[in-house]
Amino acid sequence: MLLRQYMTMALLVFGTGGMPPAAGAGDWPNWRGPHHNGISSERHWGGEWTTCTPRVRWTQEVGTGFSSSAVAEGRLYTMGNRELVVGWTKKAHDIVCCLDADSGEILWTHAYPAPLTPNSYEGGPSATPTVAAGRVYTLSKQGLAYCLDAQAGTVLWQCDLAAKHGVRAPTWGFAGSPYVHGDLVIYNVGTHGLALRTADGSLAWKTGTGRSGYSTPVPFALEGRHPLILTGETTFAAVEAETGKVLWEHPWVTSNQANIADPVVQDNLVFVSTGYQKGSALFEVTGGRVTQLWFQKNMQTFLNSAVLWQGYLYGPNDYGKALTCVERSTGRIMWTKTGFGNGSVTLADGKLIVLSQTGDLCLVKASPTGYQETGKGRILTGTCWSVPVLARGKIYARNALGTLVCATLETTAPKVNAGHSVVTWLKAGTTTVGLNGAVVDDTGDLATIRWSVLAAPPRAAVVLANPAAAATTATFARTGSYVLELYARDARAQEGSDRIEVRVYADSCEAARSNPLSAYVAPRYDADDDCREDFDDFAVWAARWLGAGDLDDLSVFAEQWLQNRSLTAEILFDAEEVAAPPTNPQ
Repeated sequence: MLLRQYMTMALLVFGTGGMPPAAGAGDWPNWRGPHHNGISSERHWGGEWTTCTPRVRWTQEVGTGFSSSAVAEGRLYTMGNRELVVGWTKKAHDIVCCLDADSGEILWTHAYPAPLTPNSYEGGPSATPTVAAGRVYTLSKQGLAYCLDAQAGTVLWQCDLAAKHGVRAPTWGFAGSPYVHGDLVIYNVGTHGLALRTADGSLAWKTGTGRSGYSTPVPFALEGRHPLILTGETTFAAVEAETGKVLWEHPWVTSNQANIADPVVQDNLVFVSTGYQKGSALFEVTGGRVTQLWFQKNMQTFLNSAVLWQGYLYGPNDYGKALTCVERSTGRIMWTKTGFGNGSVTLADGKLIVLSQTGDLCLVKASPTGYQETGKGRILTGTCWSVPVLARGKIYARNALGTLVCATLETTAPKVNAGHSVVTWLKAGTTTVGLNGAVVDDTGDLATIRWSVLAAPPRAAVVLANPAAAATTATFARTGSYVLELYARDARAQEGSDRIEVRVYADSCEAARSNPLSAYVAPRYDADDDCREDFDDFAVWAARWLGAGDLDDLSVFAEQWLQNRSLTAEILFDAEEVAAPPTNPQ
């Protein structure tokens, strides 16, 4: 009976929306992507090639505006504004567009009257649609919120936030995208945000009717809580997502009272940056106290946000109309490359996907040592302020007048994928690991394929069954960390390579405790300390959840346990970019 009760509870956790629904692999279902930080987890989509050229696969017209794209389950959602004939006259309408992400075919549209409202720029909607649990949430500049069926485009509910809840629009209209949190959809409207219930659009909470900033709510975890950071006209503040309670507020004033770019948050550090000659700063949050660690005026992210990668911030800089790299810990400018205007940046696999204001798509290595461009091509014309999106190997971008393009990166160099990195252990004095590499060359003129060992513990040897085959095995007899590289070269001397890490431990228990997949590893969940994740451990955590309400822990554990993910199985993981060691190849 106890087993059945816990099984039922675990299934309910996942069947009733106890956690936000996960995006499909490679999807980009909302502004700034599935992790709300402008970073894609996709690898081997093309950015690792040393030379590549973007090719436009299809083009579609979606109306004037600055909405970026949301991509989920093979569909793309965006917004624009155009004139439609109503009766005998033309009238401006906002249009929500759903397209086939592969072909660009428009599958459905939803239109409603809305003025273009140009104001020193082209006008049109600014917010990006949010896709969650089969629904699409949108917000107009005037504050009209819609919830649409993602498949059919039918209206499930709508709410005029300005008319019904009294919130006042900032100078350039509402621009923050909807953020879905459980059964709430949260908007950066009003003093510090407003939340509606996803079921029917009824009000869950609001924080006042003052004018908001233009950013989207940014989720983060701090001291056991999961609040959101929202910008206002003259502040940024942390708000409890479930209740709207303001946890803290800090002043941030620009000359035009326009806080536009999203703050960049990691742990208890908050990076805030705006244009209008304001600059940027890093803040540390402890309890309800916000302490400024540094401030400088040479990095001004005006319209679009920076991305944080391995301790460095990369983003568009209104000061000099450039792409700039900043050391987060100190605020020191590492490098600046002019010529981008007020462009935008996304990051994937250690590469910056940069769209300049004039429509040049550039691939740039995310490195503090200097600007290192690996590919460039013109894919659009006109004003390009909307952030490019990477989803399932394709890049989607648009300009202000509504030309939306889908581009892929093409090269004649070999495309190399070394496979997953591995955590394993010595099972009888040695261990053998399958190397499931792959090499693809579009011209079929491969001359060399070679596995090599770039780093190994002292006096350790690696036996490669067939170093000249992409798929082979490697045998290890000593513990330690190894870096292996798969290299390919074609007849025109074009090269490609990729690396993996193999971590070899003394026994399965030590390997389990070193699981790099997430924070949810044996030391946290292994209640009886036997280095196995089994039902007895699950029962202990379920009982703790009943007493403490730790839903996140319970649901993650339930997912792992129901999928029979043993902590003592050989672990395959994505090590992202494995750096080449400074030593010579062995």
